Amino acid sequence: MATRIKQRNPVSRVDIYRLSFLAAAVCLLLCAFWFWSRYPQLFRKAAHIGQALPSMAYASEVFQVTPALPLWRQILYTTLNWLDGMKIGMSFGVLLGALIHTYLRYFPLSFGSNSFLNSLKGALLGMPAGVCANCSVPVACGLTRGKGRVEVALGFLFSSPNFNPVVLMMSVFALPLAMVVTKYLLLLAVILLLVPVLIKYFERRESLFMPQMQGGQEVCEIPPGNSAGLARVVKDLAFEFGKNLWALIKPTITIMLLSAVLASVMLVLLPWPEILAHTNPLVKLLVSFLATLMPVPIALDVMFAKQLLNQGVDSGYVMMFAMNLGAYSIVPSVYLWREVSKKLSVSLFLFFTITGWVLSLIF
Repeated sequence: MATRIKQRNPVSRVDIYRLSFLAAAVCLLLCAFWFWSRYPQLFRKAAHIGQALPSMAYASEVFQVTPALPLWRQILYTTLNWLDGMKIGMSFGVLLGALIHTYLRYFPLSFGSNSFLNSLKGALLGMPAGVCANCSVPVACGLTRGKGRVEVALGFLFSSPNFNPVVLMMSVFALPLAMVVTKYLLLLAVILLLVPVLIKYFERRESLFMPQMQGGQEVCEIPPGNSAGLARVVKDLAFEFGKNLWALIKPTITIMLLSAVLASVMLVLLPWPEILAHTNPLVKLLVSFLATLMPVPIALDVMFAKQLLNQGVDSGYVMMFAMNLGAYSIVPSVYLWREVSKKLSVSLFLFFTITGWVLSLIF
């Protein structure tokens, strides 16, 4: 019996140029973000855990917000403080998302059809990234726009703010063990079970933003210029990256501004101490909805839950904020609504709202 040998397409010089430039750009971006900003910031947050926060949505103030200020100025200053807390993480997310989109344009990846394994792959990539659920959105968007699998994007989005080693360490030392175990078992279930099951369910019933397949292979139109020189490769890469970057910046600015104003209105207008003094199940359901809606930077869920614990607030609220505050928000909801599936967006939002509410009743 004759043996059929599978021939591989030779790697061209242009592909080597492209891959080298893209890999160098990703490494430079990751090193700059991790070592200059994110991990020093996370260690500072870990050192100050338990101290009073100026707000549940940001850890430091550029503009001091006091009750003596007019309401419009309180909302404005809160908005600016929130934007300041998000600026570095969101800038990183947009740049990395554009690079991923560019990479997948030239080198489409075959993720396979196993949604459970794909979600795990995304989670493993997200663990060291160190970006919040909000700043993960441009990364997820770049992946899905590059015809990557949605479950990989969601695995990254849920893992990055929660399974980061520093955040995990903060959770273990700051919160009761039962809360930490419960939170992380539920998040594992979200990544390994809920996301793949929902993706498979909605794939069968509606058109998700998925790679188009022909004969089991992903279809991707490779840009021309496979015989170009180095200068042409750099020019093409710069053009493609700039186009993808602008395509991410436009919606990101809009979503950021709307989220900042929404968070500020909720923080300023709602009497949080009075609300958290009530343990009525309907009040807890409302708070769970608001906690799921609230966009916060990475590790603020742990810091705020620890603050509530120190203040003697009902332990059900502590568990609710530990679970809901950083895992999901209005920002990924809008991304999924616009780019992937409205039903998937609503399903995940309802899951976290109901889960946080049930946990608040149990604990």
